[in-house]
Amino acid sequence: MGHKFDPSKLQKLDDPSRLELFDPQKVLREFGLRKGMKVLDVGTGAGFYLPYLSEAVGSEGKVYAIDTEPLAVEYASKKVKELGLSNVEVLLSEENRIPLSDNLVDFVFMTFVFHELEEPVGYMEEIKRVCKPLAYVSIIDWKKEERDKGPPPEEVYSEWEIGLMLEEAGLRVGRVVELGKYCFGVYAMVLKQEPERFESPIKIPPGLV
Repeated sequence: MGHKFDPSKLQKLDDPSRLELFDPQKVLREFGLRKGMKVLDVGTGAGFYLPYLSEAVGSEGKVYAIDTEPLAVEYASKKVKELGLSNVEVLLSEENRIPLSDNLVDFVFMTFVFHELEEPVGYMEEIKRVCKPLAYVSIIDWKKEERDKGPPPEEVYSEWEIGLMLEEAGLRVGRVVELGKYCFGVYAMVLKQEPERFESPIKIPPGLV
């Protein structure tokens, strides 16, 4: 849909009240982010979730945070330095080109970003490029209904629409979970080759479905 966040309001993205939307530590744990993983934070903005991602992967892991807005990259880079997040690297990205090599990341984190993509299917194909042959994708976005927070319903996608676009891009959709009154989460996988056997680390309690 291409609705873009106003970069002049970056500090709003760093407001602690954002924790009211969902619990990032709980969601990351249940969506399978583990120590040692390489994670891509798409549209990092003010870097609000970087401390949680950094802690989740630990010193043996790596967080790549990207944004197409130079002001956001500057803001997030300053935050990373101030907090001493040594396993986080903030990078300026192009609209449909991620500045990372092929087959690099284990986990992709996209929070309130999917509805801003100019070409969602094409972008998810680019996501596949930088993912390892088996990788996990976590997409969190606003519910397509009336809310007292976030963009209007007509500017976001429904869970069903996101699922269709992910499948068109070649990702395998796992589950959709409700994360609260404002947002939902879509769990998907990148499978570049069918493994003989693998066990997903995702352990989503029945209460979240």
